[in-house]
Amino acid sequence: MTIRNFIPLAFSALLAACVVAEQHHGDPAPAAQRPIARSEPRTVNLGDQKSRDELAKQIADKRVIFIGEIHDRLAHHQNQLRIIQSLYERDPNLAIGVEYFQQSFQPYLDDYIAGRIDERDMLKGTEYFKRWKMDYRLIQPIVAYAREKHIPVLALNVSDEIHNKVFRGGLKSLNADEFAQIPKAIHLPSIHYLQRLRAIYNSHPSGSEFGNFIEGVLLWDESMADVTARYLKAHPESRMVVLSGMSHVMYGDGIPERVNLMLGENRSTVMINGNDFGNYSGVADYQLATEVGIELPKAGKLGVLSADDPGGVLISEFTPDSAAQAAGLSVGDRILALNGAKVATLSDMKSMMFDKLPGERMQVVVRRDHATGSGVELQYEVALR
Repeated sequence: MTIRNFIPLAFSALLAACVVAEQHHGDPAPAAQRPIARSEPRTVNLGDQKSRDELAKQIADKRVIFIGEIHDRLAHHQNQLRIIQSLYERDPNLAIGVEYFQQSFQPYLDDYIAGRIDERDMLKGTEYFKRWKMDYRLIQPIVAYAREKHIPVLALNVSDEIHNKVFRGGLKSLNADEFAQIPKAIHLPSIHYLQRLRAIYNSHPSGSEFGNFIEGVLLWDESMADVTARYLKAHPESRMVVLSGMSHVMYGDGIPERVNLMLGENRSTVMINGNDFGNYSGVADYQLATEVGIELPKAGKLGVLSADDPGGVLISEFTPDSAAQAAGLSVGDRILALNGAKVATLSDMKSMMFDKLPGERMQVVVRRDHATGSGVELQYEVALR
């Protein structure tokens, strides 16, 4: 059963089956899909070219390579890039699907890969810092490599507005326009996946009802799978690497299960970053060894807490040892420009700042309002800390 209108009833049956399976430790209900059978994952260390080439050879027949990550782990993203590079060198018919961008902003990614806009314009256009918020430097090498080699990068994620609405009120809360923006079918989860999601729900209360939580997760998975499958159907000679959080790909549930259903074949492989999955039989096909303790270099910061404001980015507070405060800026100032580039929003400011290092000097233009209501523009040189 996949039609969205029937989901509440189907979930009731699945929830009941889940309870039975937990109580009796028996086989899941016949209607539930079984995940693809996997043995203990094969551990791969990608530290040398020989290992990378061998892995690329092993997965040469796969159309989709799912690589699960913990989003803020630099070593995880380094492994992803190594695999992408090895696959591209073997066959350039490659695309990269990423959870980090939302589908409605795809034109900005296309323009960036094609060289029509620069990186900062892409980041502002996709609202990356508003919608994903992770340090962009974690994934920058992957995106930069894609631009260099003209590898399509696909925004897989559904919009925050729709996703959050479903988490609060379920699919039934969507209006006609919102329904038109999501996949026409939402495939039901296997009993195994439902049990894992219930464990996640119980350990991390979200304020959402369980049924709405499940529908939100399935919409997440289904939307990312839908973009992936549609691209591969339209490009039969191409392969895709899908980068997402681990929970979306572990045990072949989530995105992989749905992509296989949509393509009508199983030519996918699942990889998990990390060193502690060897005892979890079936969690993935490959376990990618990662170096411990690898961190990004410290970023250069102005040292301000700020928010969007009609008159510019409003400084509401300074952090301890603030570079901006030391340079003479004041609470209540509105940042108008950085290094000569206009700043209208906090996202604009972050797109200008993400690659700065401590010690770099930045020209900051602010507007300072007075009690009379008039204001004056002031320029400061700030040594970032």
